[in-house]
Amino acid sequence: MEATVRLRYASLLHEETENSIEAEEVLGKGIALCERSRLSDLKYSMHHLLARVMFKTNSRVALKAIDKIIPDVETYQHIAWVYAFRFLRATLSLQVSSHPETLSALQHLRSISSLAESRGDRAIRVTSAALEAMAHVRAMGSDSIELAQRAIASARSYQLDPSMHQLPQITALLDCLDLACSLQQFSPEQAATKLQAMQFVMDRVNKDDRWNADGTFSIPIQTNTPSQLTASTGGIFQRNDDGEATLTLCWLRRSELYTLGYFLSGVATMHRVAADVKSEKYLTEGLKCTHDNFRPQENPSTSLSHASARLSSRAVMNWYMRVHLVFVFCNRSDWPAAERALKELQEAIQTTAFDVPEPLRLLITYLRGVLYQAAGDTEAALSVFQSPSLILQAGTPKTSDSRNDLALLATLNTILIVRTGSHLNHKLASKLIAQVEPLCLSHPNKSLASALWLLRATGVSATEVAPTIIEVKQCLQRSLHAAKSVSNNQLVAYTMTLLTDRLFTKIIGEQAEKSARTMRALVGKTASSLWTCVADGMLADTLDGNSKSEEAARFRAEATRLTQELPKPLLEKYMDGQMEGS
Repeated sequence: MEATVRLRYASLLHEETENSIEAEEVLGKGIALCERSRLSDLKYSMHHLLARVMFKTNSRVALKAIDKIIPDVETYQHIAWVYAFRFLRATLSLQVSSHPETLSALQHLRSISSLAESRGDRAIRVTSAALEAMAHVRAMGSDSIELAQRAIASARSYQLDPSMHQLPQITALLDCLDLACSLQQFSPEQAATKLQAMQFVMDRVNKDDRWNADGTFSIPIQTNTPSQLTASTGGIFQRNDDGEATLTLCWLRRSELYTLGYFLSGVATMHRVAADVKSEKYLTEGLKCTHDNFRPQENPSTSLSHASARLSSRAVMNWYMRVHLVFVFCNRSDWPAAERALKELQEAIQTTAFDVPEPLRLLITYLRGVLYQAAGDTEAALSVFQSPSLILQAGTPKTSDSRNDLALLATLNTILIVRTGSHLNHKLASKLIAQVEPLCLSHPNKSLASALWLLRATGVSATEVAPTIIEVKQCLQRSLHAAKSVSNNQLVAYTMTLLTDRLFTKIIGEQAEKSARTMRALVGKTASSLWTCVADGMLADTLDGNSKSEEAARFRAEATRLTQELPKPLLEKYMDGQMEGS
């Protein structure tokens, strides 16, 4: 009785207070009592809870404590507890966010898979593979996505097994991870297919009564587990209707899964035709979900620590929804809406006490620079792009992560601004292009390679020798090929605009007109007033050369109308013919 009371008391201290020291003392005495009384279930439960308590204040000590108990559990062949401690070790390691701990988490998950395979615990095997895939997706290494897809395939090899039907949470997680892999591979066609599969699963689990209101789910363990090992475990183990021991894990509540689904849907549809508002609708619905997640009927009583963690998670998801909405508006050149969305994001952050993730801070900083540049305030934009957080460091590894990617984008923006001969730092452009070229060409996102070839086609700096017409054509063809490979409609349109300008300006004939019309149609899909002005003017000049003055006049009138929508600084540069650096 005393051991049970100590476990419950320590659980309350852990969940409802910040008094970790007292909780550790209570558990220390409880473990000693269990050792004397040979109460294995309570002893292991207290070790499990003690590791979670210590992790709050000293993650390294907590992980070492788990490493110490695992060999003892394995020696006595208490298989259920081997699963429990290794899952705990893996999930805590993933929260540390360091490469060595990620490798450690993967090692423990593979050990679980190997043991579960030999014991016939297929539900455990599938869960371990799903968590391994998640660890790889988070790792962002050069082969992480390939390894994640292998883990997903391994988990899905059991999709016809009855155990999979008991784990709708794992099925949903696998679909989310599969879509995330396609997004990180920058494969829009695959992403579209996997998006449909994910949305189908989302709709199906909405009707699944095995999705508990508190987000917990039970993984059945086929290995025969003595009841005395799982009798009193503080909720770590339970018994199902068939008398099997089940390991309890916790993921998302149903409403939180829908929020995640809307977010992934918004990201997956973001780079379609700019006029397509699907991405905005998904993200807007996701924002509503972040506000609705705490409706009383969906929130059974929960501990203070769990409630705080969920509030923090909800706030972070809300912020990422908002920052991607800014990107959606930028994508279709709706700069006033982008400015409002960014302001609302900053206000939302200021109204909460939760920490802002560093990647989100970098995104906000970069977007501020983009909006300055879009308004024609190139000096303000340059001050942002050259801020310490966005400077591309020498020796930057050729791996994709948020810090490197945003620094790479900021450097490309900097090149566009300083490259004109009138800029005081125009000589910097050649140095920067040499720095970014190997990174752009080796990056998994071919849009960066396309942007690089566009820069090369137009001459990186005013001080460089202009490329020959053959070199220009080669660069533009490479840019067009790279942009098409990732279905980047904007870069396809801009490349066609430059191709028409370089190869068909002042050329009379059917081919020149056909190229100009194709270019204008592509640019029209970008919803960019600036580029549409340019395209209308170019098409009008071509039509004039082909004696189609009446049609040319209509396009010139449209170009004139659209110029009035441009910000004043941008309009002045456009009228002065100095748009090359904007």
